[in-house]
Amino acid sequence: MEKFRAYADPHTGINLFVPAFVNQKLSPLILLIHIILGSLLVLIRIPLLVILISLLTILNTLKIGTLNSLIGKLMLLTCGFYNVENQIPIQDKGGQLILANHSSPIDWIYFLAQSSPNFATFVECGEEIRYQILSLNQVIKNLFSITIAQTGTGSQLNEVILQNKPTLLFFEGCQTNQLGVLSPPKQMISELQNLGLPINIYILTYPDRSIFTPINTTRNGLWHFILLLTNVWNNLKVVSQEFQSSKDYQKLITNIYECEGFKIINQKYSVQTEFLSYFWRTSKGNYVKQD
Repeated sequence: MEKFRAYADPHTGINLFVPAFVNQKLSPLILLIHIILGSLLVLIRIPLLVILISLLTILNTLKIGTLNSLIGKLMLLTCGFYNVENQIPIQDKGGQLILANHSSPIDWIYFLAQSSPNFATFVECGEEIRYQILSLNQVIKNLFSITIAQTGTGSQLNEVILQNKPTLLFFEGCQTNQLGVLSPPKQMISELQNLGLPINIYILTYPDRSIFTPINTTRNGLWHFILLLTNVWNNLKVVSQEFQSSKDYQKLITNIYECEGFKIINQKYSVQTEFLSYFWRTSKGNYVKQD
């Protein structure tokens, strides 16, 4: 979209923040049928999700985490993900770092169902990046948010990795539209290089690009979640690989994603905040000229 060109990657012209459903249209008849059937599904699915999320919260308040994966699987089924295609399933283990791209609230639920890891995110600490393990309540809140970076002091990378559970980090730092992936921060790569720890890399792909797509970069999180619940079924393809260590983590991550058709875009995740501010402003008709 021309008016958002200032936020695109200058080298490739790719904009990772515009809606995934841009230029995608449904016929009025199909849209009407979808809305009627989808409304019925939403009336069934929302109460089930409320029950599952409440159960998850109560059990974790009681420090009972053994059912997290089962509840995650039930949440995936409730959202219409009946058969997640995982080409190379692996076993996540404690003390491992899981790196994944991020484009949908379903990503959180998928990993809850996969291995119920510690969920970590970036922390803005001046010019330095640090990391923070999220509480379950923060993870649930992020189901309905498109920005995930936190503010505060945070911890060093090795402190969030060396836990009794695997640690998941969405390395893009925000949700993107799967036209590519944001390059991992250079500081994170440098820390990985120094630590030389094993990592698991996941590539999550959602084929649907309609207005009901699970991918979200601009919508209100709750409204978006309701829209994806109107789909009779949703599709998710997962490719995952495990590496004991690497001499060049940046090259490793780049090669894995480019093999799956994702171009690495060298922008900071903070560009998303600037883009959203402009997107919402122009959506209301308050245009500001961009250079």
